[in-house]
Amino acid sequence: MLIATRIRTEERMLLEAFRRRAVPCVHVDDRSLVYRVGGPPPKWRAVLNRAISATRRLEVSRLYEALGISVFNSLATMTCCSSKIAGSLALHHAGLPAPATAIALDAAAGGAAVAEVGFPAVLKPVVGSWGRGLAKVNDTDAAEAVIGLRDQMPSPVQKLVYAQEFVRGRDIRVLVVGGRAVAAIERAGEHWVRNTARGGQPRACVLDPGLTELAERAAEAVGGGILGVDLLETDQGDRFVIEVNGGVEFHGLAAAHPGIPVADVMIDYVLGGTS
Repeated sequence: MLIATRIRTEERMLLEAFRRRAVPCVHVDDRSLVYRVGGPPPKWRAVLNRAISATRRLEVSRLYEALGISVFNSLATMTCCSSKIAGSLALHHAGLPAPATAIALDAAAGGAAVAEVGFPAVLKPVVGSWGRGLAKVNDTDAAEAVIGLRDQMPSPVQKLVYAQEFVRGRDIRVLVVGGRAVAAIERAGEHWVRNTARGGQPRACVLDPGLTELAERAAEAVGGGILGVDLLETDQGDRFVIEVNGGVEFHGLAAAHPGIPVADVMIDYVLGGTS
């Protein structure tokens, strides 16, 4: 079962990979799901969770894992990846290099959190993707403005303060599937935010042994599965793990590596885990 909000390039590639293996796979829009608690579970072999919304993605994994169905990614992994706080703590616990990071649970302490990492700093929403809501702040006035604005938002989660040291460097994404690094891209662009959703241009990146080890350790730290590990590499060669994405998009990576059957690697992992 492919649970996806929309059939994008990635979902089309995954469905085609299922067809090549003659494995039936039905697409269900996560927005249409209804389950009566206590009812019989659906007769699905596995769920490949491609919901776009982080909230619904988390609940899809929770629901079908509770019903005894193999879900990719697991609830534990989705829970860790859905919060930048949880992700940073997991990466730190695993001893992985990361930019200095500080968290405050209220706007009143936000300035102190930014002071912990120093200027320039990046203020990030605790929950979010595609580089949305990131703010680079160079001084106290700018930090106070961003924190104050977020404090006016209705969601309590948006009021949390997540401040990270700004590190300039190459923006690298590594796809890790089932504990194995598959391929890497560099996301190039003039802006300091270089997500492909924000116009970053994907280029093939050599997956050297050091990068492979860092990415695979980061994936393991958050629980494993089908993951996108984001890293920065400085001009001096230092590498930092920024975050691990549980709802990874891979159209740019697949385009940069036409010789690697990215979707097939994912489907083989899913089917191998449910045979």
